[in-house]
Amino acid sequence: MMNEQYGECNVIVTLGTQKVPAKRRLSQSKSPMNKIARGERCTSVSSNELEDQQEIKERTKWSCHTKVLYNESPYFAALFGENFIESKASLVYLPSSIIDSNAFDSIIYYMYKHEINTPKKVEELCSMYSASDYLGMNTLCNQLIESLYELVHKCLCYCNTCINNVPELFSFCRIRGIEFQDEKMAQMTQRVMTVLANDPEKTLSTYWTGRHMAKLLIQLPQDVSQALSQKILYRVNKSNAIESLYACFSASNILSTNDPLLSWSKPLHATLTSVQSKATLIIARHFDFFCCQYPALLSCIDGITYSFDFLEYLLLHILEDQMDSSNVGILYEGVACDLMSRHAVEYNHQVKHILNVAKVMILCYITRRIGDIRQNGGLDKLEKNVLKLLADDLDVRPKSLISSSHPLSSRGIFSFLIPSIPDLNLSTSTHTNGLSRHSSRSTTTSRRIIVPTNSNPSNSFAKKLKRFLKRFSSHHDTVPRLSNRYASASTVHTTSSSWSHVRLSSNKSFSGKMKQRRRFSTGAAQVSAPLVGMNRRVQLTRRPVLTVGTVMFIGRVNFSEGIWIGVELDRRVGKNDGSVNGHRYFTCSPNRGVFVRPEDVSVVV
Repeated sequence: MMNEQYGECNVIVTLGTQKVPAKRRLSQSKSPMNKIARGERCTSVSSNELEDQQEIKERTKWSCHTKVLYNESPYFAALFGENFIESKASLVYLPSSIIDSNAFDSIIYYMYKHEINTPKKVEELCSMYSASDYLGMNTLCNQLIESLYELVHKCLCYCNTCINNVPELFSFCRIRGIEFQDEKMAQMTQRVMTVLANDPEKTLSTYWTGRHMAKLLIQLPQDVSQALSQKILYRVNKSNAIESLYACFSASNILSTNDPLLSWSKPLHATLTSVQSKATLIIARHFDFFCCQYPALLSCIDGITYSFDFLEYLLLHILEDQMDSSNVGILYEGVACDLMSRHAVEYNHQVKHILNVAKVMILCYITRRIGDIRQNGGLDKLEKNVLKLLADDLDVRPKSLISSSHPLSSRGIFSFLIPSIPDLNLSTSTHTNGLSRHSSRSTTTSRRIIVPTNSNPSNSFAKKLKRFLKRFSSHHDTVPRLSNRYASASTVHTTSSSWSHVRLSSNKSFSGKMKQRRRFSTGAAQVSAPLVGMNRRVQLTRRPVLTVGTVMFIGRVNFSEGIWIGVELDRRVGKNDGSVNGHRYFTCSPNRGVFVRPEDVSVVV
């Protein structure tokens, strides 16, 4: 049919092996004829030279008509111009390093039929675009761009097909936009980046769990890969923090199933860890808002939106990663007063257990760091009824929990006339199973306090006044600092022989008892935190289960103040791979690195 319409073929187009450097698009060039004259395009040979090429390996050839090539491609129009010797050539070479044989076959089909034999893969469409752009066929390029958009569902979809195609398209568009200054591909790059990074709730559990996305992150330059991750982090805010954290939870479960040995998913875990850290930080800072006004967390407590496994995951990471002296009061009020008071908690034992253990973790933290909390005023913003509830849970006076600048801390000059509650030095021995749905053992608590044996409310006024003035002049705290090593199972001893140990039996419920982390009989002695050194074996004391690792970093960090210890854990129960927010402190496998305070570890010898 082609021969009937155009006559006999008078030119053969073949792909040569010679390497021709990729030039800018012909459509962007001011003078295509001059470029060809300078030799920037591929060369052509006459029929007399065909015999010299017989020894070369046989190439793919297309018998074509000069008129068709001239009319459809500006490149061939310039090549077959009257002022060039190539206009008489019967054999034309095209660079095989730029033009793929399958792509050129589809282009020849388009030249004669004016139809695109649409390929089903992104790679084939991209090859066609590169070839048609080299030949200066702008109309075909525009049609191929529309075909690419249709293949990736307008860059608005999160289906399995797009999970495979979009990362591959991003790599191609970025190269074309930067190296070839292709404006159309640069615009498509922005649209692809939008679907990859603009909605953390959707993209993390879809694109960032696929093998193609992991391959893309490895191939991209490090700065581009980090910029893509930072774009996702920028989109995590107060309005989608819980949804983004749930996306991290779902993505982690998918990756643990698809790649349990971390053979290809390390770049994905790094991004998920960064998003998880920012989301939990936002939730911890605004925990009162999420517990009272934000419906996502409340519906999770009621068992409507998310699973109880996610509730456990959320509370565990917030309390272990983000709890500090400034937000511990908000966390306690949210758990003890807002979440535990919901009607659904009374009828769901699993939710009640998770919240109870979360409350215990908060109480343990307050007990161990009461001095820093009082100094920073971490509990001063609590209402009186909440402060009294916290004091009851700790079995201490409410005034012992607030700073000296708080209005309630002033007792008046004649307060010594009223018999006061003795100062407490609290030590607790508790066994709890932590935030784990695999155990349902109850918690038993034994509480000891130390009281002065010579405390007698019937002492004379003079003795009381003398003791009060002596204590006031020495600037002694109203309540001694609670034991810094709360995890100790033994009662705290004092040097004074006038103190005796009084055992109290508490009849409070589970939620009103303080807890201590388990003491595992590992057969190894433990040394205090100041002896921690590099490459030492340590145990994390704040973990509900036995967690052992090796010290890989000791020093100051960018994400917080003070000295931190970086530990490479023996199991994949950590938070990162030795880097936080793009800054690397040490190197380990994903989810095996964790940063803790020096007082939260004990050396295993």
